[in-house]
Amino acid sequence: MDNLADMLEHELEDAFEVKNRGSLHRYITLLTQNMILKDQNNSEHAAFRETIIRIDSRIEEGFKRMDDRFEQVERRFEQVDKRFEQVDKRFEAMQQAMDKRFGQVDKRFETMQQSMDKRFEQVDKRFEFMQHSMDRRFDMMFRFMSLGFIIMGTMMSVYQFLV
Repeated sequence: MDNLADMLEHELEDAFEVKNRGSLHRYITLLTQNMILKDQNNSEHAAFRETIIRIDSRIEEGFKRMDDRFEQVERRFEQVDKRFEQVDKRFEAMQQAMDKRFGQVDKRFETMQQSMDKRFEQVDKRFEFMQHSMDRRFDMMFRFMSLGFIIMGTMMSVYQFLV
């Protein structure tokens, strides 16, 4: 850049009438510095732009990976849902089998209950019959005892009266 500044300074000296050499030197210095700053700015801008493009591509890659992961998670959830549906079907089948078994057990229990009811009715009838016969025996025994006491009391009274 120093060479460019020297060349511009000599060319301007040759092309124009220079009244103040210091002013011309400052002008050329400012001009070249401005060009240098523009070049630096352009290079920095290009580097910054490349960095932003790389960051953008990395972000896009990250989003793509996230989308892929989300799709994998969705597939896993679908598989889990299918498993739960299969388990539900198995559970429903087991529930139906258990309902059938309980229905059979209920029928057996009802038949057993009916037979037990019949047996208890028979036992109750026997007990009532025995109770009735015991009551009749007790009544007859009580009557005979009462009759025996009456006869003995009467005989004793008659005996005392006669004696």
